[in-house]
Amino acid sequence: MHGVWVRLLVICTIMVFPTVSYADIYMRTHKDGTKEFTNRPSGPGWIFHMSESGEIPVIEFSKAGKMRSIDEIVSEIAEKFNIESSLVKAIIMAESNCNPNAVSRKGAQGLMQLMPSTAKDMNVTKPFDPHDNILGGVKYIKGLLASYGNLKLALAAYNAGPGTVEKYAGIPPYRETINYVDKVMGYYLKFKSDPTLKLSVN
Repeated sequence: MHGVWVRLLVICTIMVFPTVSYADIYMRTHKDGTKEFTNRPSGPGWIFHMSESGEIPVIEFSKAGKMRSIDEIVSEIAEKFNIESSLVKAIIMAESNCNPNAVSRKGAQGLMQLMPSTAKDMNVTKPFDPHDNILGGVKYIKGLLASYGNLKLALAAYNAGPGTVEKYAGIPPYRETINYVDKVMGYYLKFKSDPTLKLSVN
């Protein structure tokens, strides 16, 4: 692959392949307080952080030229729509592990895993473009939050669809949806409690 190799902190690095391999996660803290995570520790300062789970994988990508960080895009769009950036980042991590090229078995696409129909409703024409995908995802979750007035119900609707949430008058009794809500909430609290955890490019 050609281009400039870029490393991301949190670690949210973008890759050009849709599959992700998982390993034990290690962490080290830099002098400025920034925390770095990896599944391939090299050099001093690394400590074990969590067992193999796939929650914070290290991925790499190759792309020519300079690009904006995912964190910058999230912050800009979150501010525009008056939504917490920590929530947006949590959804990105839970949905795609911050892989803009991710495609689910059901056809959901990009960082925030928008279904083609949802992308169309949100006027997203380039679902694999980080800015367009995040913009569409934020507009969608913002609308769900306004509709339900409850974060967990909004997340359940993001995962299973509004019709399913309305059918059960609450979080659907689906293991996938229950686990999804818990996973996003876990990431959300982690990002909210530690501002040094960023989806940013070095």
